[in-house]
Amino acid sequence: MRKIGYLVIWVWIRMALTFYFSKIKIEGSSNVPSGKPIMFLANHQNALLDALLIATHCNRSPYFLTRSDVFKTALLKVFFEFLKMIPVYRIRDGKNSLAGNSAVFERCSQLLQRGEAILIFPEGNHSLKRRVRPLSKGFTRILFLALENNPSMDIGIVPIGVNYANAAKFPDNAALYYGKEIRVQDFFDKEDLSGSASRLKEEVYHHLKKLTTHIEEESSYEEKVHTLDRANVDYLDPVGVNQIIEKSTSPDHKKIGKGKVALKKYIFRGAFSILNFPMMIIWSKFIKPKVSEPEFLSTTRFMFALLFYPFFYLLLIAGMLMLLHWPATLIICTAHLTLNIALVKL
Repeated sequence: MRKIGYLVIWVWIRMALTFYFSKIKIEGSSNVPSGKPIMFLANHQNALLDALLIATHCNRSPYFLTRSDVFKTALLKVFFEFLKMIPVYRIRDGKNSLAGNSAVFERCSQLLQRGEAILIFPEGNHSLKRRVRPLSKGFTRILFLALENNPSMDIGIVPIGVNYANAAKFPDNAALYYGKEIRVQDFFDKEDLSGSASRLKEEVYHHLKKLTTHIEEESSYEEKVHTLDRANVDYLDPVGVNQIIEKSTSPDHKKIGKGKVALKKYIFRGAFSILNFPMMIIWSKFIKPKVSEPEFLSTTRFMFALLFYPFFYLLLIAGMLMLLHWPATLIICTAHLTLNIALVKL
């Protein structure tokens, strides 16, 4: 029964993501092995959307570590546990709470020994900046604990580059790049855990920088982003963008057709706003002003659509039935939904 419930929610969220994004690009999925313990390590830009994209566009069903402050009530705790989310504690949660991570790491070790997959964002926080931040050592503690418990276990790390065209905007494009597997045992030395952790962190960091756009110099970050944006580079192609950054050359500015593209976007957005006028009012007047961090803007917008659009269409159907018969109501509502999807995709 639990598996059926999880599958229903998985399908619901995956379908919603398909409708929410104009495009979702998946590369390197063949790099994900089956039938063995795996730890996915991904860069973290866009709050919960990063985890949802990976969980629904992967040939494994991973557990994933989530900041503990989202487990605020007993009901939320039960729900998030159902979704394979495991709370992890940070220093901002209080020094005393950090002791709870020992039990979390032990649980993750046991999951790996059962051949499960775990998703962790080793940067420790999220940021919209197009760069991979220094990695925390928490993931190495979990991996090494598992190997200490079972030295013969073959654990793999699969790095994932999470990329967005413009993470805070809607509609947006996203891309997941699954990197080649890193064998943990090749870096594990029981007599030198500190050195092992440093070497493994550096290896993962090296891979992540290739799988997503990485602007190394913080001092010139804004200038480089402005240059790349003006050139209209494809952020869903991190290899190409990183080559431009490494060569320190100014990319060719793609001006041809920009005016027409911008006009088309304004027309489509205007049509979408008219079709969804009540929802747009609720979002812009009551929900969006309460989002304090830009990193949470897209996740909040997605969750708003995920939860409220079913009620929106139920109310639309009920209202139409007061004026029309079932066939006409079904045709109009289906056309409305189809046009909405088309406007997002275009």
